[in-house]
Amino acid sequence: MRNIWAIACKEFIHVIRDRRTLGLLILMPMMQLMIYGYGINTDVKHLPVYLYDQDKTYLSRRLVDAFTQSDYFAVKVQATSLQQAYKALDSGAAQSVLIIPPNFTGDLLKKKGAQVQMIIDGTDSTPATVALNSSQAIVNAFMQNEGLIPIQVLPIDFRPRLWYNPDLKSTYFMLPGLIALVLQFLVPMITASAIVREKESGNIEQLLVTPIKPYELILGKIIPYLFIGAVISISIIATMHYLFVVPIKGSIVTLFFLTLLYLIVCLGIGLWASTVADNQQQAAQLVMLLAMPSILLSGFIFPRESMPLLVRDISCVIPMTYFLKIVRGIILKGMSFYDLLDQVWPLLLMAVVVIVFSIRRFSKRMA
Repeated sequence: MRNIWAIACKEFIHVIRDRRTLGLLILMPMMQLMIYGYGINTDVKHLPVYLYDQDKTYLSRRLVDAFTQSDYFAVKVQATSLQQAYKALDSGAAQSVLIIPPNFTGDLLKKKGAQVQMIIDGTDSTPATVALNSSQAIVNAFMQNEGLIPIQVLPIDFRPRLWYNPDLKSTYFMLPGLIALVLQFLVPMITASAIVREKESGNIEQLLVTPIKPYELILGKIIPYLFIGAVISISIIATMHYLFVVPIKGSIVTLFFLTLLYLIVCLGIGLWASTVADNQQQAAQLVMLLAMPSILLSGFIFPRESMPLLVRDISCVIPMTYFLKIVRGIILKGMSFYDLLDQVWPLLLMAVVVIVFSIRRFSKRMA
């Protein structure tokens, strides 16, 4: 144990003296948190709309007001012709065009049924779907408010409710997952680089001729980065809670210890990369090679339920897949340790396998 602690103290001193590494450890998590918290927002609102109102009556103005008063649409330009509106759609200046015919009010008053057209840019399916559903809801509400259709009593009183994130804020979904993303990127990279750097400088061979055993060397090298990863996790959680006001409904203690378990898996990945790579550039490439599928297949952005069965099976070997459910379940749903057992045991198995395999491979290669 004394040998392990000596190696750990040596690594702590090296990290403190290496200003570039220390700056990376401090700035990267905060920078990513600000980007995902402020810059990346999947809540689709204020879609630019070009208006071509050929009626220009009180009813057409009320319909336009119904669109502008919602958070989903923002009328940018009063088009003077269809060609101008179509050109705005082609150039991307408008996401949709609202066209009100010249006989709109007259047809409504005569009970003939007025036609209103909304042309939506379907290039990006997400805002297009929001525009389609929101426009239909706005028109239906407009007709009921103006008394154009009677209020119907339906045989089924359907009242859906949203739990855990009633306002559908994307930051509530993205920021807890950012803990898993930062640890998946940062911890394996700095761990692998630290060990490969020792091999490049020839210090590994010097350490191995001392009474220190290979496993003591490895444990001593990764303990400081376990501590650093814990500090990074705490800083992200604190900033997420106090700056972005994301509520933490579950146990902080459970979240902390399961984060340590995930950290051990990430450290094992970095250790494995160090046994394969011969230099720091190769180690960074290996970590990036493993990190990109984690982002795309783990459920961080895209739901796994929409993926093909083969892809879902592949995602089952990605540690981030399980930790995302853990961190979102604790923070947003208040789930307990026992509720998350089906996510904990795969992480525990991965931690044991990757650490034991990497230490044995490292010892064999050094021998």
